[in-house]
Amino acid sequence: MKKGIFFGILCAAIFLLASCSHPEKADVSTKALVDSYIYQEDVPELQEIYGLDDTRIQKENENEFVTSVESELSGVEKEKITQLNQKFIAHLKKTTSYTVDVKKESNKEAVVSVNVKGLDLNDKAVQAKTDELVKNVESKITADSTDDEMKKLVNQTSFEMLEYIYLNSPAKKKETKVTLRLKRDEDNHEKWEIKNETEFFEKLYAAFGL
Repeated sequence: MKKGIFFGILCAAIFLLASCSHPEKADVSTKALVDSYIYQEDVPELQEIYGLDDTRIQKENENEFVTSVESELSGVEKEKITQLNQKFIAHLKKTTSYTVDVKKESNKEAVVSVNVKGLDLNDKAVQAKTDELVKNVESKITADSTDDEMKKLVNQTSFEMLEYIYLNSPAKKKETKVTLRLKRDEDNHEKWEIKNETEFFEKLYAAFGL
């Protein structure tokens, strides 16, 4: 009889613990994603919230930035590209902003709106400067310029343009709304899964001007 009572209490306790398991709050979970993926900040709680490694995300994002610039602009030193990435992230943190608005939240799912004021890469003052850089390189190319000389000039100027745009673009005046949809992980009820992962990150990066 005592064993039966004990077993019943144990089952009830296990059921209670299981029912109490739930993911982190939706607003906190959303901010963790933005701060890690966009601002490249240390967010160790990503592991508990999503099972993601924040240091790995930082490294992958940096490698992707360096690789993409290297592939387009040959001859630019890797160290210069890495430094640009670091300066760009600092400018991004200083200039852009976002807020989080939880539209729906339960232990099983959540819908969150991320309201972003990202970089305005089409700012008129910035465009005027890049146009000036283009005219400057055009004036340096002559009929005697070799293909290698022209390629080097173009790549150097393109990097200068990229650097100016990334480090001088102001924030947009209007917000861009990006929707994040979360669902509870079926295997671990304390973690979230991103339902619209591809769409969310594409729109999030675009909203910030990335």
